[in-house]
Amino acid sequence: MKIHALGYLGFESPRHEEWLTFGPEIFGLQIGDRDPDGTIHLRMDDRHRRLSIHPGEEDRLAYAGWELAGKAAFEEAVAELSHKGYAPHLGTAEECKQREVLGLARFQDPYGFTHEVYYGPTATVGSFLPGKPMAGSFVGGVDGVGHVVFVVPEITPELEKFVTGLLGMELDITLPAGKSRPGGQFYRCNPRTHCLAYIALPGHKGVHHLEIESTHMDDVGRAWDLVQERELPITVTLGRHMPDTLISFYLRTPGGFDIEFGAGGELRDPDYIQTTPSAPEAWGHKFVGDGWPTTVRLLTPEQHPTGKE
Repeated sequence: MKIHALGYLGFESPRHEEWLTFGPEIFGLQIGDRDPDGTIHLRMDDRHRRLSIHPGEEDRLAYAGWELAGKAAFEEAVAELSHKGYAPHLGTAEECKQREVLGLARFQDPYGFTHEVYYGPTATVGSFLPGKPMAGSFVGGVDGVGHVVFVVPEITPELEKFVTGLLGMELDITLPAGKSRPGGQFYRCNPRTHCLAYIALPGHKGVHHLEIESTHMDDVGRAWDLVQERELPITVTLGRHMPDTLISFYLRTPGGFDIEFGAGGELRDPDYIQTTPSAPEAWGHKFVGDGWPTTVRLLTPEQHPTGKE
């Protein structure tokens, strides 16, 4: 199949109400329509939702939504999922209405993370209004939300086959493990350097962070000042990544996972040749947090990967 972008993400959290102020005031995300159960939808462009925070008893990822070009691509993806043993669950009319898409199919990767492929998202041209004044705008549209990073105990051949062989993504960055950091692999599905990554932390599983990006560095700088003024839980200081040139910082959210907020991310052209960065950071990005996100948990023996053919 051909994934075009990370289209949306859904999380569960007992602190979901805090996003009503956290999302708009810190980043400029717009609060969209709320569901009857209290779910909060946040917008970053003319799509009706990009990030959904559902009420839940614990902080966890509910689903990651991957955008396809249209109905034909969706039908081909469902057939491929079935053929390769991933048992896709087709979304009901009510589920599609809730996601505001024309069709979706749900399945799991070898570590049990829930993914959805979909087509036909609802959009209203010119409808996005940022939650606070911004110098630029969010990088979104056809290139999607940004990226999401999963923590897994090991990057197995089955997992690599899932990302490249099933989702059709391309390996863009490989970071070897260092003295104080795990190694990881970063995959792209559009000109952005990556939309999905897995980092290997033995014995653990969960979501580490998602990334959102502004077109203007001042939005990042103002947010950086604001989180320090409010003494919010910064986990990684302002810095610049070596592999993708993004200038960003990381902040622990009320949902337990981190958000990386940045600007200036590199885009790959069709002739890009993969290189291995000599270091993960060009400058900055010092770890100052108090451990891994609460969405990253210690695995039980029953939760190790099963793999698919």
